[in-house]
Amino acid sequence: MLNAGRETSSPGTELSENQAKKEKERLIKELQLITEERNDLRDRLRFLTERSMKNRSHFRPNPYYEDLERMEEAVMSILHNLEMENTEVHENNHKLKKEITFSR
Repeated sequence: MLNAGRETSSPGTELSENQAKKEKERLIKELQLITEERNDLRDRLRFLTERSMKNRSHFRPNPYYEDLERMEEAVMSILHNLEMENTEVHENNHKLKKEITFSR
């Protein structure tokens, strides 16, 4: 009576254990594929939701993000001005070198 709940190892149980392992592996692979698909769909939904939120008139973006955008515009403007000034100085320097060479 003590062994009533236990199964002994026999060729029949080994076959069913192998089948169970194969089934477990198949289910794990299927679960992984379903999880990947779910994550992809979640990302698509998030993208579409964010895009539609930006198109709404009552949507107000994060104020810190707006500040960063303004700061970026200011920095890019300063950078552009410096690049233009650098080009101008470089051209003037080149002209002065030509004049010095010509006057010698």
